[in-house]
Amino acid sequence: MMAARGKALAMGTGGERRGAVAISVFDLPDSGELLVHGCEDCACAVSSSHHRDQGWPSPAPGDTLVRARDAREFPVDDEHWAAFNPAGNGGVVVLNSLARLLLHAFDNPASVTDVQLAMPSAATDAPAVVSRLVQAGIIHVVGRPVRPAFRESTMLTAWLHTSNACNLRCTYCYVHKSASGMDGRVGRASVDAVLNSALAHGLTGVKLKYAGGEASLNWKLVLELDAYARARAAELGLEFQAVLLSNGVTLRSAFTEALKASGVRVMISMDGVKGAHDSQRPTLSGQGSFRLIEKSITRLLAQDFPPHLSITITSQSASGVAEAVRFALDRDLTFSLNFFRDNECAADVAGLRYTESQMIEGLLDAFAVIRERVPRWSVLGSVLDRGQLLEPRQRPCGVGQDYVVIDHEGKVAKCHMELERTLGDVFRDDPLGLVRRDSRMTLNLLVDEKEGCRDCSWRYWCAGGCPVSTFAATGRYDVKSPNCGIYKAIYPEALKLEALRLLAYGMPVSSASYARLSVYWFRRHKSEVIIVGCSPVVGRSSRGGDPFRPTMRVWPTQLEGESGLIQPQAPAGLILPPPRRYPGPGEPRPARSCSRSSARGTSASVPSSRRSSCASTPPSSSGWVQEADD
Repeated sequence: MMAARGKALAMGTGGERRGAVAISVFDLPDSGELLVHGCEDCACAVSSSHHRDQGWPSPAPGDTLVRARDAREFPVDDEHWAAFNPAGNGGVVVLNSLARLLLHAFDNPASVTDVQLAMPSAATDAPAVVSRLVQAGIIHVVGRPVRPAFRESTMLTAWLHTSNACNLRCTYCYVHKSASGMDGRVGRASVDAVLNSALAHGLTGVKLKYAGGEASLNWKLVLELDAYARARAAELGLEFQAVLLSNGVTLRSAFTEALKASGVRVMISMDGVKGAHDSQRPTLSGQGSFRLIEKSITRLLAQDFPPHLSITITSQSASGVAEAVRFALDRDLTFSLNFFRDNECAADVAGLRYTESQMIEGLLDAFAVIRERVPRWSVLGSVLDRGQLLEPRQRPCGVGQDYVVIDHEGKVAKCHMELERTLGDVFRDDPLGLVRRDSRMTLNLLVDEKEGCRDCSWRYWCAGGCPVSTFAATGRYDVKSPNCGIYKAIYPEALKLEALRLLAYGMPVSSASYARLSVYWFRRHKSEVIIVGCSPVVGRSSRGGDPFRPTMRVWPTQLEGESGLIQPQAPAGLILPPPRRYPGPGEPRPARSCSRSSARGTSASVPSSRRSSCASTPPSSSGWVQEADD
């Protein structure tokens, strides 16, 4: 689908061959804001506030460089390859044909000068390309191979089981449900215990997950606890984040508006479209729940409060995961893919347990949908269950390290999958101290301690997989994940998706002439002034005082005139949403009368008839920015 875009990158407007080109995350505006972590309903081992640093330093003049031993290459299309080093700190680099030849020039030790002399056609671009390859650890100074850098945790994440009741009977649920719920006394004690525990262990932030059961059934307590926790965290100087984990069935508008005002994110579980979802997530009466959550998602989009979707894959839903992904991308929603985990409460474990081939086939179908609708955000942290590819880690999750679970009675557990295996309570114990000292419950071992993992080059990305799943399948914690074969099969395909994202939205590093492909479109109301250049337009963004992110890129070979306007078109095969209109500097944002559910178009081009798809109060002459890849 991206072949046309690839040829545009490889060829000039007149068909002439371009120079060597390398594109990485460092060439993507606001790259740190575009990392999505699929762990809202799990103990995430990667901080959601992580921004990729600048990688390895550029080599000094005269340094002798060599290709990293574990560096891999994967073909993306006829003209591009994705390079990645699983023994490094992550980061895909997209290379065109000439840049790939530059990479292979370092199969044996050489300096940049040596390579420039040997490859005159790439001499001008060599320093820039080498810089990107060094930053990603794909080549390195001889004698100084890259090593993964593991970050220390700074945030304590707590699952607050605000309700043990639920209005669904999901076939794979791990909770023994009842009509009970957390009360204010237990809730405030839980918040105090978590905040004090974070301080006692030297952490700088707390993230609360309001969960259940169905947390929205106890919505008044959720709002009360969130207000209390935010105030207490501010007093103690702790960073604070919160998310509501919901099935989406009973999300009242007043509740979600209050969550939005407080900064609480919303995650909704959605396992497919229509019947595919209904078969796994029926109501108490056995009816389907998809129409109810679809209404909730539409309402949230109308409130400009998009939820994150959590998609659980079982043997029964694997064939429908692609349609769930399509549903999300059509609405410009982030999502995560999670594998079913055996548990005692599941209705039919044998019927839900997937085979390796089922899972791989379902994931590849979903990846095909992503290729058609490449999002601006990275899928490397959300489409691989516990096997994310955003940054290396030694453990797959935070169980036993920086994650605690507190049930509706105030009892403390290590993992929400084992909610009833408690260690103590919030009234007399330090929650994080309890889970760190425990050696009887779930053991979240270092990946280098696991049999079958120690010599695997991918080990710091899957980190050995979910320990609960591994123990359920093998009776041991110190062996590789039963999903090992799945991870190895889909990692290359996921890296190709990241390469397509970089091709679609990155600003290539190469010779000056190549920068002509990076232009931006700025439309002023009334005057219709078009500003084309290689720098982002600066103004007030819709999110506050930050500069505008670059607006939709316009490829020079595809500019058209229309009544004096320049009509942008997307590269063939890349589906972009219609332009969104934001106020200019100092201008109030007008009321919208459209639903965000129509935010993504179905055509590769952006017709002029859709430039004003949302009816709004006419802006002042200070102008609008139209942004197509929000």
